[in-house]
Amino acid sequence: MGYRRYMRMAKTEMLRKEIQIYKTILNSIHEGIIITDPSGYVVFYNQELAVLEGLNRDDVIGKHLSEIYSQAPDTSEHLLVSRTSKPIGETYQKYFTRQGHEVHLVATTVPVLQNGELLAVYSLCRETTHLREVLLRTMQLQEIKEDSVEVGKKQGVQYPRAYFTFSDIISKSKAMETVINGAKRAMMGAANILIYGETGTGKELLVQSIHNGGPRRSHPFVAINCSAIPENLLETMLFGAVKGAYTGAIPTAGLFEYADEGTLYLDEINSMSIGLQAKLLRALQERNYRKVGSVAEIPLHCRIISSINIDPVTCLEKKCLREDLFYRLSVISLTLPPLRERKEDIPLLTDYFIKKHSPKNSLEKLELAQELVQGFQDYRWAGNIRELENAIESMICMSGDELCLTREHLPSYLKQLMERGLMDVLRGKNLALLSPFLMDTENIIVTDALKKHRGNLSHAAKELGILRQSLQYRIKKFGIEVEQFRR
Repeated sequence: MGYRRYMRMAKTEMLRKEIQIYKTILNSIHEGIIITDPSGYVVFYNQELAVLEGLNRDDVIGKHLSEIYSQAPDTSEHLLVSRTSKPIGETYQKYFTRQGHEVHLVATTVPVLQNGELLAVYSLCRETTHLREVLLRTMQLQEIKEDSVEVGKKQGVQYPRAYFTFSDIISKSKAMETVINGAKRAMMGAANILIYGETGTGKELLVQSIHNGGPRRSHPFVAINCSAIPENLLETMLFGAVKGAYTGAIPTAGLFEYADEGTLYLDEINSMSIGLQAKLLRALQERNYRKVGSVAEIPLHCRIISSINIDPVTCLEKKCLREDLFYRLSVISLTLPPLRERKEDIPLLTDYFIKKHSPKNSLEKLELAQELVQGFQDYRWAGNIRELENAIESMICMSGDELCLTREHLPSYLKQLMERGLMDVLRGKNLALLSPFLMDTENIIVTDALKKHRGNLSHAAKELGILRQSLQYRIKKFGIEVEQFRR
């Protein structure tokens, strides 16, 4: 065998193996992939897309797209990219296969070019069934407990509703008392409210309490997490869409319309894209909005309450929240303190969660071991109330028939963190000097910032990287006389 022939055979074998590796990888990922040649004939179709579309891979490979899908050439994103060689970003698509199977996908379609020549076109697809279910559950199918507040009704339709009230907030801390008092004053108005709180601090509990305590209580309450929905789908969910707005679009009522004269809660609004923030800003300024694909103006009646889990100064500095939108949303601003700043509430919340998650048929009361009482007080609870509840629920599950929840029942990660940072507390040693030291240090830092900025709270808060309200809370806590720095 000649050397050249041998090399050609070796290269062919290497290419065959390389192609097989690529096929194996593309068939193992959780996104659907379809690749066509420049004419629209399928050269690759992975298993994930076969499952999503209900088709057999062997029946798809080698066929033209028009033989597989009931789409006209001018409405197929894939064929459009074949004609224009221009990519189409992530878009929602609804279409039918030739077998009549309805498909809902979010797809990105990209041309493969070499020196300006089109070699192939591929689409990367994700299923949206769960997102559509979220939308339907949010807008139509949300079921609430029997003992919740009055149901808002209009034309015989049962709307989603809020079921928490201020009486459900468990707290005796001064910090939470200030927040609740502010929320109660704000609930009677119509101004937009922005709530800042770390993850797990109970932002939606406060929002529902505001809704249920105000004049909109008999109208819909709709909540949506802006970080959980793709941008193009989120726009349709908020504004609604008209038929033909995009491929497969059907008339859709958005959350603005669905909330009507009730409350729309936009959670983690700092996760919303800047482009969509601009559209939201216009709707809030004009108190009118347009459905996707429409030029008709629709009045905006609902009250907007939004929340962020990153402090406003950071949001604005990192430009994840438009400054003009921030001022429009924060006509009234409230700050939920983290659990580490309301430690007097930890025993109350611990008792509540133990009762909540105890077996219903249990006649004897579960309790927290004394060795953990101080440990719970000193732990920082990065996940706040949600982390505390999850820890209690886990401990109860792991305790079996035991009536005392001990360190051995802690989730493994929490046990390691406590043993690493609070070993002396768990061993019963006295670390009473630590808390005063930390408070003294915090007092010095706050005082220095106020002194540097001559008592200007806004400038001092910005330097410290905290909210103005948080600074005021610390000034009150430490008894600092601000006037002395303004002389």
